[in-house]
Amino acid sequence: MMRSVARGMSCNAGGAQYAPVRFTRGAAIDITGFAAIGVRVPCMGSVPLSRIDSERNVGLSASLNSFFWRYIHGSHEGASRRWGKAIFVLFLLFPGIGSGGSVWLEGMWFVALLHWFFDPGSRRMTRDELKLVGVFAAYVLIMGAFAFTHAAIQGGNSGLSVFLTNSPFLLVAPLLPVLRRAARPGWSALFFAGAACGPILAALIVTIASPYSWELHRAGLSGNPLILALGGLVTGLLCLHGALFFRGWMRWLLMAGALAAVYVMLTSGSRGPLLSFGIVTLLYALIMGYRHFGLGKMLGRLVVLIVVLAGIVTVFSRYDPYIAKRIDFIVERVSNPVGGGVAESSILTRLVLYEGGLRAFLDNPLTGHGRQNVLAAVKAQSDEVAERFFGYTHLHNGYLTDLVASGVLGLLSLIAVLAMPLIVFWNTRPLVFGSVLCLVLAYGFYGMTNLLFYHDVATLLFLGVVVVCNALAGVGEVEPDRLSD
Repeated sequence: MMRSVARGMSCNAGGAQYAPVRFTRGAAIDITGFAAIGVRVPCMGSVPLSRIDSERNVGLSASLNSFFWRYIHGSHEGASRRWGKAIFVLFLLFPGIGSGGSVWLEGMWFVALLHWFFDPGSRRMTRDELKLVGVFAAYVLIMGAFAFTHAAIQGGNSGLSVFLTNSPFLLVAPLLPVLRRAARPGWSALFFAGAACGPILAALIVTIASPYSWELHRAGLSGNPLILALGGLVTGLLCLHGALFFRGWMRWLLMAGALAAVYVMLTSGSRGPLLSFGIVTLLYALIMGYRHFGLGKMLGRLVVLIVVLAGIVTVFSRYDPYIAKRIDFIVERVSNPVGGGVAESSILTRLVLYEGGLRAFLDNPLTGHGRQNVLAAVKAQSDEVAERFFGYTHLHNGYLTDLVASGVLGLLSLIAVLAMPLIVFWNTRPLVFGSVLCLVLAYGFYGMTNLLFYHDVATLLFLGVVVVCNALAGVGEVEPDRLSD
């Protein structure tokens, strides 16, 4: 028996619904045999609705994929140039406009996340990248676990806010492979040019703002003199390092950036970063001289640098009474380390905090007290801290703060965060290794007198340098095997 199939009729088989199928007028299907045994079959040419939905999703995915590759990624060379410019802008913003650099790096992370989604190759990490991500994630999770645990015991939700302060460490995962795959020769110049222009811009900001705002004069647009000084410390060291490799106008730009970084550290009034700058420069000369360039040449250049820096400090201390007063305080305290009757009090203040912090750590060495409870735990151990430091949120020592917050495990995870970049980049070319060495030593000594992380700018500046060095490590650029003349 032949039956005509009406245009647009829908069919059913075994409970599965099929979309209506349009046939030309007069189409016919022979279903006599099937009808005889009571089996309902789909009409010839009909398509399951589930397949149509799947095809629609595939079509949407294909459209988004096409949009990404055509309008966001473009050509590989074009994408590489944009990433390189983004790196320049990143370090241009960090010292003087700290939050601007943070927002910019977060924007780079979002674009990298799109690459992760649309480009499967961007999800493949090297073994070294996995080590970095693992250590950074462990630090955040350990700190967060202790913070949440103590918050839950106390019946509050303060652990979340503490966790979020260090959550930027988790942003590094997509950036590492994406920038490594996009890196091209020439990125080194953009990276170091940004590191030089950043402190120059910061110096211009504090100089122009000084007649109008004491706060802007000391902190620039970073909002915090210590953060401004940290940015000057890191970029200044990078400038000195880069000046050993680049020639011509680039070397002059890097030297100007180094001088601007010293000026920025001076205007901030923060003595710890300035002292760290001198110590790290000496250690850098010894390590890089021993490994690559020869101790004689490096130490000779170090002597010249010390003379220049001493001259700069002398000039600016005469120009700025506030700087002169801070330097006089140091001299006064050095001559009388623990005695009374001295105007300088910050060193004794730190000693009191450190003593209370050690007592708080010994009170709970395994699990700590939670990052949000650090000062409360110290005050419980020291009446002097309870009376004098009610407004503090940390112990002006990054290592001791984490020790009180998360116990021994927290301190070890912090040390791993600083040590792992050195381990990963130990055998890379001198330009890359020296950059990581400057970064790790800068943060290592800065943390002895100030909080290390728990601040978006401090955390993202550290991660930004690590991500860029990871990208540069895979680029085969020509560089001198001795100091530039």
